[in-house]
Amino acid sequence: MAETFAYVIDHNKKRLVILLLVIGLILTMTGARAIVEGIVGFIGSAPSLLVTLLFSAFALIMQFGALMWFMARPRKYTVTPDQPQIGLSFADYRGQPELLEYAKSLVRILKGVERFQRLGGDMPKGMLLGGPPGTGKTFLAGVIAAEAGLPFIYIDASSLSSMFMGVDGLIVVSLFSQARKLGRKYALPGQPGACILFIDELDSVGMSRSGGQGPGQVAMGGMMGMGMRGMALNTMLNQMDSLGAHVEDRWGQKFLRWLGIVRGPVPKKPVVFVIGATNRPEVLDAALTRPGRLDRKLMIYAPDGPGRKDILEHYLALKAHDPRIDTEVMVSDSLGWTPIEIKTIINEALIIAHDDGRDAITYKDWLSARDVRMLGLKQPVRLTPADKRAIAYHEAGHAVVSHYVRPQDRTQKLSIIRMGDALGVHQFSPIEERYTRHATEIETDIMSSLGSRAVEEVVLGTKMAGASSDLQHATSMALAYVGSLGMGPSLLANVSGAMGGYPESVQRQADALLDQLFDETKRLIRAKEFAVHALAGALLERQELIGSELLEILAFAEEAHPEASAPFVRKPVLLPRLLDRHGDREGERTESLVALAPAATEAPKPL
Repeated sequence: MAETFAYVIDHNKKRLVILLLVIGLILTMTGARAIVEGIVGFIGSAPSLLVTLLFSAFALIMQFGALMWFMARPRKYTVTPDQPQIGLSFADYRGQPELLEYAKSLVRILKGVERFQRLGGDMPKGMLLGGPPGTGKTFLAGVIAAEAGLPFIYIDASSLSSMFMGVDGLIVVSLFSQARKLGRKYALPGQPGACILFIDELDSVGMSRSGGQGPGQVAMGGMMGMGMRGMALNTMLNQMDSLGAHVEDRWGQKFLRWLGIVRGPVPKKPVVFVIGATNRPEVLDAALTRPGRLDRKLMIYAPDGPGRKDILEHYLALKAHDPRIDTEVMVSDSLGWTPIEIKTIINEALIIAHDDGRDAITYKDWLSARDVRMLGLKQPVRLTPADKRAIAYHEAGHAVVSHYVRPQDRTQKLSIIRMGDALGVHQFSPIEERYTRHATEIETDIMSSLGSRAVEEVVLGTKMAGASSDLQHATSMALAYVGSLGMGPSLLANVSGAMGGYPESVQRQADALLDQLFDETKRLIRAKEFAVHALAGALLERQELIGSELLEILAFAEEAHPEASAPFVRKPVLLPRLLDRHGDREGERTESLVALAPAATEAPKPL
């Protein structure tokens, strides 16, 4: 204590000397009596002076300060350990067990900051959550905050921007200052404390300062590159990792250090763990995502099959549903869906059941809710008998071809009720979730698209305009097959002309592929015409068929026509070469034909 007092006196002796000289000078020039009279007079007029100052300050604040505060205040929400508001836990996060374990590891580190640092570990500064919309980034951040039991600040990144120049930087400084205060307030004894700061839609202020919009994009540069978000981003970078972490930022401590009462290195500041969420991580500034700031990068994708089953069972358990509902089929129906989509469709299915006067969700409710979400509301139109028959055969053509050449897929629904812009619908999905595609699968996909036109020509003896979207889909797949995926006789990929698109040689190969597959599709329709008539008749009667009903109808049709129930065997695809192996011109071709794919009945070899 004595040593500190001696240091304070020595550190401030020049200041004390100057202060004594000023006091002596005032006494010499005015006299002690005048000073006393002045002090007494000041005290007497203090009330009126105080009122005047308060009125002036209030008017100034109302004119400028209040307006700037209202326009620049960030939209943030603060949750503290003594007043928990986020009713979430690890048990609520479903479908992504690997992400859950990652989150638990992070929570263990945040809870045991002192122990982790004592072991020599450096606390991570932040984590970036990236991924498509609806995959659960915000939900995961809420679970982490609730389980960690630490102060939590949630803010929308767009509110860090301000219409007043420089205010956005002040908002960021104030935000991090508040986070450190909360960390100190709720820190355990002997620990620096920590606070979680979650910044949603981080790309609204964290986009690259070069003006680029991600890989492969041209940078705008100049003033357009910085924009109004430049100061907020620069300040955020400084607050997250800079020499400021080793310098005192509290005014009271600064004053004590100025007086010399407090000396030595600054104690460790509370950890402000920043969690940023964005749908576009590729556009973020490199300085923001580098190690030392957002140390951890976690990409969140749509759950796989087992994950969707876990999510389905979790949300179905919260709703009244038919216990006989097949969740395995629902898992297949929801391929590529995000957790929020699954939750929404289940809730919509319950609404449909409630409106129908029933007390439980059925599988048909699930399909109806999905159709409303994906395709649009059912709005039947009055069709002539001829149009209705043509649409029924059109959709039956898709279903029959898919049934016989795509055993790896199953039909979900066949309908001739208008939904959205579609007068009829054939919906299908893989039986098992797959992440690769073989050449034979693309060929059968093309055949399924051509099934409608094949039925029109073979059965109805006409051509309809409704097949245009099917033909466009088949054309795009055929062009990709020979021009991009290297599944034709040449391995050249991404071949494009000067004006974009594919050169004539690739288009000719795609046309040849479509011709061969269309011939095979018509051959299939002729062989299975009985199945087309059976499905079309059932559609005309019922308007709509689900997968199990369709399989039942096809099974009865095959029993009634045993002579035509043999499996359909495809012929291999034969295409000319794209370029002559010894020629240097695009138009030169060999006359030989190359067999590309085995029959569809052969199972693809495992990778």
